[in-house]
Amino acid sequence: MNPLVLDKVCSYDDGEPIGKNIMLNLISEDSAFSVLKIPSFRRIWVAGGLSALVRWLDMLAIGIFTYQLTDDAGAVAFTFVIRMLPRLLFGLFVGALSDRFNRKYLWVGALLFVATSYLALGLTIAFTEIEYWQLLCFVFVLAIGWSIEFPNRKAIIADTVPDHLLGRAIGIEWSTDSLAKIPGPLIAGGLITFIGAEWAYLIGALIILIATFVASTLVLEQIVRNTEDISSLDQVKDGLRYVRFNRLLLGALGVTFVFNLAFPAYNSLLPAIGRDILNANPFQVGILGALEGLGAVLGSLWIAQYAREIRFSQIYYAGTGWFLLCAAAFAFSETYLLSAACIFLLGFGFAAFATMQTTLLIRVSSPEMRGRVLGALSFCIGLGPLTAVQVGPLVNYIGFQYGLFVVLLEGAILLAATAYFFPTVIQKLTAELIQQHGRSVKS
Repeated sequence: MNPLVLDKVCSYDDGEPIGKNIMLNLISEDSAFSVLKIPSFRRIWVAGGLSALVRWLDMLAIGIFTYQLTDDAGAVAFTFVIRMLPRLLFGLFVGALSDRFNRKYLWVGALLFVATSYLALGLTIAFTEIEYWQLLCFVFVLAIGWSIEFPNRKAIIADTVPDHLLGRAIGIEWSTDSLAKIPGPLIAGGLITFIGAEWAYLIGALIILIATFVASTLVLEQIVRNTEDISSLDQVKDGLRYVRFNRLLLGALGVTFVFNLAFPAYNSLLPAIGRDILNANPFQVGILGALEGLGAVLGSLWIAQYAREIRFSQIYYAGTGWFLLCAAAFAFSETYLLSAACIFLLGFGFAAFATMQTTLLIRVSSPEMRGRVLGALSFCIGLGPLTAVQVGPLVNYIGFQYGLFVVLLEGAILLAATAYFFPTVIQKLTAELIQQHGRSVKS
C-alpha cells in the first residue's frame, strides 16, 4: 500500500494532522485497522457500531417479547416477515434516492426516525397493554427507518474509502457489527428478564440518538451525479437493467436470497427452541445469541486481515453453506452446551456471508450505480423472509426442530442451484472476471 495515498485519504475531511493522534499512528499500514486512519470512516464506524448494538438488541428482544405476548412461534416468524417487508416494498426506490440525493442527510434522517420510533414503542409497552397488532405496526415503522439507513451507510463507506481499502473497511465494519452481537442479545435478555421489555427500547432510543449525533458530524464531499433529468422510477429501471445483465451481481444476490430465507427462520425459532427444547430462560437465550456474535467477530477479523480479493466470492458462497450446516446441527441439538457450540461455529459462516456480501456488490458495481445495487440488495433481503410464513404451519405440523430443518434444506437446494446457474459466484474474483461481468457492464 502506498503511504502517500493513505495520508491523502486520511486528511479527506479532517483538518487536524493525523500525527496528532498517537494511537492511530501506532497502527501498521499493513494492519486491517489501518483504514481507521481515515477520519470519515471512523465516524461511519462509530455510528454504525452503535446502530448495530441496537439492531441486535432489538432482534432478540422482539423475538422474546413477541413469544411472551402470543406464546406462538408462528407469530414470532410473522413478526420477522413484517420486519423485512419495507426492504421488499421500498428497497429499490431507496437505492434510487441514495444515488439522487445527499446520502449523509438520508442516513442521519433515518437514524433520527428510528430513535423516535424506539422511544414511542418503549413508552407504549411501559404505559399500555400493547396488543400484537400494535406491536406489528411499530415493527413495520421501525423497519422503514432501517431500510433507509442500511443502503445509505454502506454506500457512504464506498464514497469515503478508496477501492484498495474497501475490503478492509467493510471487514472492520462488519467485525464491529458482529462484536455488537455479543452485548446486544445479552442486554436484551437481561433487561427483559430482570426489568422489562420497555427498557430495551428506551435504551435503544438513547443509543441511536448518540449514533445520530456522530453521523451528523461526518463531512461528506457531495458527488455530482447527472440525475436531474431522470425520474426516480427511471433510475429504478436502470438499476434493474444493470443488475439483470451483471452475472456476478445476479449470483451474489441469489446467495443473499438463500441466506435471508434461512436466517429469519433460525432467528425467529431461537427463542422458542431455547425455552421449550433447551429449557433456557431469556438471559440464557441471550447468551446463545452472544456466542454467535463472538464467532462472527473472530471470523470477520480474520477476513479483514487475511482475505484476498481474489477469494471474495468463494468466501461468500462457502460461508453461506457453513451457516446452513451449523444451523441444521443446532436444529437437532437438545442440550444447551451442544447448541451453544453449534451457534458459535455458525457465527463464522455469518461473518463470511455478511462481510463479503457488501464488499462483493460494491466492488463489482460501477460507482454511479452503487446506491441502486445496494437497493437491489435490500430488496432481496426483504424478499427472503416472505418464505418465513411457512414456519408457522411447519412448526404446527412437524415441530420446531424439523420445521427449521426443512427451511434450511430448501436453502441448501437453492444455494446449489445458484452455483449451477451463476457459476461466476464460486469462481476466483479476478480483474478479468470483474471486467467481463462486473463494473464494465452498462445499463
